[in-house]
Amino acid sequence: MTGTVDVTGRVVPGATWDDLDPVEFDRLRRLVGAAREKADQRLASLGDLALATELGVVRVVPAAGAADADGVGASGPERVEVLLAGLLLFGRPQALRRHVPTHEAAIQVFDRVDRLATGTNMFLRWPLLRLVEEFLARFRALNPMREVRFDLVRMRVPVYSESAFREALANALIHRDYTAPGAVHVQWTTDQIVVSNPSGLPAGITVESLLTAPPSPRNPLLADAFRRAGLVERTGRGVSHIWREQLRHGHAPPDHGRSGDHAVVVVLPGGRPDLGFARFVLSHELIGRPLSLPELQIITRMRRQPRLRTEDVAQMLAVSKTEARRALFRMVRAGLVEIQDASTPRRSWMLSDYTEQALRESAAAVAAEAKLRASRERDSVAGDSAVASDRAGDRDRAGRGDVAGAGDGAGAGDRAAAAGRPQPSRRDVDPESPGDDAAGPAAEAG
Repeated sequence: MTGTVDVTGRVVPGATWDDLDPVEFDRLRRLVGAAREKADQRLASLGDLALATELGVVRVVPAAGAADADGVGASGPERVEVLLAGLLLFGRPQALRRHVPTHEAAIQVFDRVDRLATGTNMFLRWPLLRLVEEFLARFRALNPMREVRFDLVRMRVPVYSESAFREALANALIHRDYTAPGAVHVQWTTDQIVVSNPSGLPAGITVESLLTAPPSPRNPLLADAFRRAGLVERTGRGVSHIWREQLRHGHAPPDHGRSGDHAVVVVLPGGRPDLGFARFVLSHELIGRPLSLPELQIITRMRRQPRLRTEDVAQMLAVSKTEARRALFRMVRAGLVEIQDASTPRRSWMLSDYTEQALRESAAAVAAEAKLRASRERDSVAGDSAVASDRAGDRDRAGRGDVAGAGDGAGAGDRAAAAGRPQPSRRDVDPESPGDDAAGPAAEAG
């Protein structure tokens, strides 16, 4: 376990106010404005120094002045001490390279995602807010959407949840140990995103307790700045948010199993989402009864394992059996699960008939919509092909008509006149007769 002291709250020797970039202060104000009620809107109206002071990432120290004639000290110009958090948030790249050589972030794309060819391999030493915006822009470019409909409401389901990715990225930047060498990595492959930072888990937190442990930021100043900018959950429950976003979009839950004493790693499984399950979740959100994270976890598990004991649920949720039992009874009252063998020691829990039927109907509706969309796409392609064929035929016939008018058709009439024979009229032509008479229609057209 590392990083028990907030090193970002220390003054950076040799760093000055000029090492901070006014562009980055503007970036924070823009992010605050875009986040609206999720951010601390007071920050948007502050000047650069007032903003940095409000966030606690600089210290303004009055300089000692010389004594005047009355022996009273005259205050000189103020001196600004820059903390490491201030440099990480607002520092110029060259100042970061000079004062924080351990700070680096990388985004690497190793494969294709939904036929989008990429080859990104970037290592950057930028201030944190700029890094977040850059990584999110690249994420959006690589993250195609699919659509699920419930009655008249449409929900766009991405290959990866942007909210989950943003939280995972922010956590990696906020909670890393900035005394440890190594980069924060975002590694994108065909079926998953891996976000890691070169730090161990904070003291007292294990992989098993990540979901239930109380918030314990390694770098409180950075965590506070990200929350007030609207970039992360204000509750400090970022891991829970990542889990819920993954499940509600029809993806497998995140995996923290690679985390240990020297790295924190979160794997976001992607690929094709379960749109039927996403539609089921959406139906509950539309009636004002969104599913909680424990409910999503339990339903997802019961779809694979139809019957669960109370101790199974307690272990999965990392809570006591009493808490697990309370969660299950809440789901019984909501009609989501049922009790089997309630009065015996073999009591177990399973999805209710309502939930089973709703899941089947959602899957059938998504399949029917996909079939209809595929049929429309085939009809559209066939229609486009037919139009293109008709246009090509028109051009071809027009070309043949021009040639005939200038050549064969007119030539037949000229030859007939030269031979002393009258040019054939429409009624003189035998449509079944071959030979020169076959030129009749062309000549008539001419």
